[in-house]
Amino acid sequence: MNMSGKRARTTLLVMMSSVLILILSIQAAAPATTVYADDGKPPASNPYFKVEPVTAAGGKHFSKMTISGPPQPPPGYEAERAAIVPYSVATEHSLNVPAYTWVYGCSAVSAAMVAGYYDNYGYGNMYAGPTNGGIMPYTDSSWPTWSDSEPHTYPNNPLIASHNGVDGRATKGSIDDYWVKYGSTANDPYITGSWTQHTWGTAVGDYMKTSQSSHGNTDGSTSFYADLSSPDKLQCSDMVGYGFAQDDGTYGRKLFYEARGYTVTDCFSQATDNQVSGGFSLADYKAQIDAGHPVFLNLAGHSIVGVGYDTASNTIYIHDTWDTDEHSMTWGGSYSSMELQTVSIVNLSAVTPTPLTPSGMTLDTTPTYTWTQVPGATQYQYETVSGGTSVYTKLVDASACAGGTCTDTPTDVLTADSDYVWHVQASVAGAWGAYSADKSFT
Repeated sequence: MNMSGKRARTTLLVMMSSVLILILSIQAAAPATTVYADDGKPPASNPYFKVEPVTAAGGKHFSKMTISGPPQPPPGYEAERAAIVPYSVATEHSLNVPAYTWVYGCSAVSAAMVAGYYDNYGYGNMYAGPTNGGIMPYTDSSWPTWSDSEPHTYPNNPLIASHNGVDGRATKGSIDDYWVKYGSTANDPYITGSWTQHTWGTAVGDYMKTSQSSHGNTDGSTSFYADLSSPDKLQCSDMVGYGFAQDDGTYGRKLFYEARGYTVTDCFSQATDNQVSGGFSLADYKAQIDAGHPVFLNLAGHSIVGVGYDTASNTIYIHDTWDTDEHSMTWGGSYSSMELQTVSIVNLSAVTPTPLTPSGMTLDTTPTYTWTQVPGATQYQYETVSGGTSVYTKLVDASACAGGTCTDTPTDVLTADSDYVWHVQASVAGAWGAYSADKSFT
């Protein structure tokens, strides 16, 4: 081979090596893409949704969904997000659920809307702060806003995430310990600042591990585990055995309710029937609403709350965390281009109504009885007793209730200056609960 041939071969080898190095460099620098596990779909670009395959103990396969719905709605879907005003009275079935706006993470906001609903309907210890007389407000407007370093302004809502200076808090809370800015992958401030993180107890986002870097969540994100290839429910009890309960948002909701002193009954995640045949269906959704349970829904990149449905169609009503309006979507469809994926169900054991002291009494007239509403109750029965003897019993249906309280004035006349006690019970799904504790009056 002559010298010119050797030089050409050497130049070619150098060029090939350079190309190989360039390819490897590009591959190393390329960002991770969204991974869709076990569904046969190709990778897709979705900055708010990541699905990773997980192999649990015994070789069982699951998917870890990390949801980081944005503080502001994606542009281009304004018509789809139009508020529903008014409902069709003839076909609408809806629960009176609080509507909170985005702070800390859409999943924590959605969980707080459900918890705030329960706080107003018989589970009064969900929120124990001083605002609104200790009853969780229906919007965030009771608290001041705050701004981070981005800067971006957010509402304060202590049921979502605690914050130093809010609701009389004089120590660091969720936002102080865990927040940098939306999407931040940095270690949480309590880690970089070398201080002890706050004690959990009042904010649902803490238990869900929302925005906590030590659990692999970027600021604004929460992780949920599910079997996206099966219609079976992933029970919270099984999450413990599989070893990922400590990182799961559904299990975190369970921990929060238990920390507030309540007993959890149903607790599971499940793929919806648009993802897998036999999954959580519209009929299942309606049954939850009819029983007085708002439904926590996970989309491909956002968490929302189902608050009702239209009986004449497959339309469901939702709160989307971006405003305080009621919105709608088609069951099994998409909202702001994000398809319905799973449900996160955490239900509580039934509570007895709380009777209040009767009011409106004058001599030889009738009292007005008031008691707390019970989620899903279709009927109530109250009894008035004097000297151990029943004076009268009254059956009342749920139409006597509004906004978390029930009121009834019977026609029976009581005797002035006499001592009485009364109690009330509720019927949920056809089963009567125990009578409440007695309430005395004269």
